[in-house]
Amino acid sequence: MVFESYPWKHDLQRRRILIIKHNTEERFDNNFEATYTVLEKCVFYSAFIIRKLIDCGGKLSDEADKYTIPVKAIKPIKHIDYMNRWPEEDSHDWENEKEVTLTGKSLCNSLIHSYIFFFEFAENGSVISFCVSSDFDKNKMLYKITLADWLNYMTFIATDDIVSLSTHYDEKTDGHIIVKKERGRW
Repeated sequence: MVFESYPWKHDLQRRRILIIKHNTEERFDNNFEATYTVLEKCVFYSAFIIRKLIDCGGKLSDEADKYTIPVKAIKPIKHIDYMNRWPEEDSHDWENEKEVTLTGKSLCNSLIHSYIFFFEFAENGSVISFCVSSDFDKNKMLYKITLADWLNYMTFIATDDIVSLSTHYDEKTDGHIIVKKERGRW
């Protein structure tokens, strides 16, 4: 349980700014490994922060809980295991990407439990997307997410404020159940 969501949301914004600051051709040219690691950590930490806020129940609005992200789904061709986990021409069906949507929570789960994770780069040397597959889904699907869509999701969560909350008492659980959490601005 998170006591106060503001510091977590603030940290989420900081990580978003770090991604934008470090995702440049110059940074990658100067020190590829360090820059890659900064971006990788920001993506993974942001997934943990978001998932933690979702799991706390009353920290995010219904819209944030149900937020969806467009992704490309790519089926593996080869069996994915410890010796076969990095992308190759013949590892996945790269020519037949399918557009699907995932909930933000599902994507966070995939990142937290990732078995495969890598960035894709634009011609200018900056990251344009990342691919992820969880230990559970590694032989079912690889998901490609644009960095822009992930940054938008981070902003949506970091700026999410509940302005109205409805609950009711449930005798079976002997406690209050949240029925509705309305997003807005104070």
